[in-house]
Amino acid sequence: MEPTPIHYAIALLAGLSSGIVSEIGGAGSLLSLPMLISLGLPPSVANGTNRIGVMTQYTMGYIRYLAHKPIPHKEAAILSLTLVLGTIAGACFAVRITGVLFNWIFIGVMIITILFTFFSKELTDRPDSTDDPVGHSRLVDYLVFLLLGLYCGMIQAGMAYLMYHVLVKRLHTTTQTAEAIKTYMSMIVTPFALFIFIWFGHIDWELGACVAVGGGLGGWIGEKFVERKDTRTVKRWFMVALVISVVYMLLFVQLHWHDGILYL
Repeated sequence: MEPTPIHYAIALLAGLSSGIVSEIGGAGSLLSLPMLISLGLPPSVANGTNRIGVMTQYTMGYIRYLAHKPIPHKEAAILSLTLVLGTIAGACFAVRITGVLFNWIFIGVMIITILFTFFSKELTDRPDSTDDPVGHSRLVDYLVFLLLGLYCGMIQAGMAYLMYHVLVKRLHTTTQTAEAIKTYMSMIVTPFALFIFIWFGHIDWELGACVAVGGGLGGWIGEKFVERKDTRTVKRWFMVALVISVVYMLLFVQLHWHDGILYL
């Protein structure tokens, strides 16, 4: 595929929308991936190309967070061990499955996210919270992070929120500590997945650069929404865009809508 200025503009918009949503609540890849697939990229190449923007977003997010608040690096690194292993395995699986299977899995994730976003409530601090998430971690906790890593390597969308949810609900960390560890984990595991996609040649570097630039700008814009405490506006638009993405993936990618006829 020979990129055109339109392709670059869409890739930039994909990164921008992903960066804004990811900064506020996560799952920005649910918007950027369908946009990259719409450019004609194979699903695995779109997935790999998207990781360039993801790495930019998470790295900049880590730097911004570290400039204002401390991060318990030792505890976060220990919890990241099985997360990294799972991420590598998940990325290897993602580059080997067929595009059709990946699309169906991705559509399922988008539908689940729509339902979860609609019915879920914000996580708040619990009375039994502690700032030592590693002190009472058990083998099953590391297995949970291994499974999270598998998902991160394969799709990644919403990964930061899933880690945050596990840290608060399962390991009973304070929300502030969970935010810090989640920020570190997101930044540290993404390069491992990106390396797998690079190794298998599933990257479009020119479009990936546009996604990265858009993602960096989107993260900055998203941070402004957080500072103004106006995140509901973005979440509403995210839901609308997500529904449109599901319809697009179903009708025009999987079922091949053409001239009023669906082709399987």
